[in-house]
Amino acid sequence: MKKLILLVLCISIIAVPFVSFAAPEFLGVNYTGSVDNLVDILNPDSFSTTTSNSVCVVSAAAKSGTTVAIYMYDAATGMYRKINTYFNGVKLEESAVGASGLYARQVLLKEGLNKILVYAQRDGAIQTKRLEVTLLSEAYVGNLRTFISSRLN
Repeated sequence: MKKLILLVLCISIIAVPFVSFAAPEFLGVNYTGSVDNLVDILNPDSFSTTTSNSVCVVSAAAKSGTTVAIYMYDAATGMYRKINTYFNGVKLEESAVGASGLYARQVLLKEGLNKILVYAQRDGAIQTKRLEVTLLSEAYVGNLRTFISSRLN
């Protein structure tokens, strides 16, 4: 019995550092983390931006081992929903920043305003950063190109 208890204790001690705490699937719109120094957003380069590209690359710098997840605002639920990645039908959890200290993730945008939340976690501390990326409609971009080219000619 003592050997069994000792074995369970040893396995627990060895396994605890390898257990990662998954970010929740949903976050409320007012959710904030406990710190503000875990992650620095590199792209987009401002809190609010506009683009005609339907894919936005969210990139950040953080200490190695920081876990990062990306959320998109879901108007139907009024909450932020975690963007999950699937590879060969297997759900991949959020990514841990490697030795380079860099993180990047592609986010598919919908037309109009896209509210994005970056969630970073390390050693029990959590940081959130909000971004707003507006995807212009194809019609708007076409009209803008026509207007610009008519002014240049």
